[in-house]
Amino acid sequence: MLGIGGIGMSALARHLSQQGHRVAGYDLTPSPVTSALIAEGIDVMFEPDAESLPSWVVQTPAEDLLVVHTPAVPRDLPLRVWLDSRGIQPMKRAELLGRLTADRPTLAVAGTHGKTTTSSWLAHILNETEAGCHAFLGGIDASTGTNYLSRPGAEWHVVEADEFDRSFHQLHPNHAAITNLDPDHLDIYGDAQSFRKAFEQFGSQVSGTLILPMDLSWTDHPSPPSVERFAVGKDIHALEGADHQALVGPQGETTFWLHRGSPEEIRFQAKPALPGTHNAANALVAAALSHKAGVPAELLARGIAQFGGVKRRMDIHLDTPSGVYVDDYAHHPEELRALLSAVRERWPGRHVTLIFQPHLFSRTRDFGAEFAEVLGTADRLWLLPIYPAREQPIAGVDAQWLFENISGPHKHLSSSETIFTSLKACPVDVLITAGAGDIDRLVPQAIQHMQDRSS
Repeated sequence: MLGIGGIGMSALARHLSQQGHRVAGYDLTPSPVTSALIAEGIDVMFEPDAESLPSWVVQTPAEDLLVVHTPAVPRDLPLRVWLDSRGIQPMKRAELLGRLTADRPTLAVAGTHGKTTTSSWLAHILNETEAGCHAFLGGIDASTGTNYLSRPGAEWHVVEADEFDRSFHQLHPNHAAITNLDPDHLDIYGDAQSFRKAFEQFGSQVSGTLILPMDLSWTDHPSPPSVERFAVGKDIHALEGADHQALVGPQGETTFWLHRGSPEEIRFQAKPALPGTHNAANALVAAALSHKAGVPAELLARGIAQFGGVKRRMDIHLDTPSGVYVDDYAHHPEELRALLSAVRERWPGRHVTLIFQPHLFSRTRDFGAEFAEVLGTADRLWLLPIYPAREQPIAGVDAQWLFENISGPHKHLSSSETIFTSLKACPVDVLITAGAGDIDRLVPQAIQHMQDRSS
């Protein structure tokens, strides 16, 4: 498995290993994920040449060796060149996930934002039942410490339907949800219309019910056999007409209805374990899909209230009267907007300092105005250089360019190496680190900074 340390690949590696296959993989750098895989008996190497392969891989006949890769692995990687010389054509990760779930009862969650939290919440609810589930998650569940759940004999599979590189076109789930549809990955799709068509193609591959936001327009062709709508808000009148509804109360206590107004209506109350209206929506979608798998109402309420969250999704590391620290994966303007809203709802009236690392030159360029607007709403902003990931630099697009377009007097440019030295000169009450690059490596320092400040 080339790129075995990736969140999606490592879940598949764990599944294959538990199914009795011998598994080995390569990744560029060691990480907590690769350390966990090694502890589970999976061979992981960090040198990209054939000499580093375990002997059993080299000795296995080509026809008995399955090679899987992520899109980030370059074609000229020495390991890929060696495999090509043996006549082995690697399979994409998404294709393997499609094969593993083909003809098996499957629940899928797609959407620009929220799919990791929603699919993990869904898996948590199903895992509370006697039957359990098999779940391939796009994040590390905070309670279990893993991105893969499995139970012998479990019927239902839970998958995160990733739109990147059209990966979700490999899936044919029984029931699915699309949490939202804000354009993204325009480096892949080119424009918003093509992005939308890719989701419509995914929707057409659902054999049962597709659950959509109430305000999302949807074409009739292609379409699944059944479409249901969900709505979330603090005004009951704004929810009218939706099949699945969540009315959020002043303290987060939420009333949920599934199949509102039908003979199958289910009503229950629960306070979602994660704050914010967007997380009430994630909980509602998880409950609606769980109900499709036969989970009773009493388990739905308990699962919504007891879900432990996902690492790097509104991940609260410190919560004291003198200091709060939250880390999040938010890397799209709408994700940042939802994150800041949830933080202000949870800690009203407090001063919010945001450290943001933009992810991808193309995303920064495509949504420059939207990033500038939402970043300007933080009380104080520290902007880090753009994390390039798979991309080469784009002329004229850098952190300085974005910085100059952000309004607000309390904004600063910094680097990962100097950020905490710079922060010492500013009062910090509620600190947020956000981004999808390597900003998570700053988490231990951020925790220490806030603890030192609070002591």
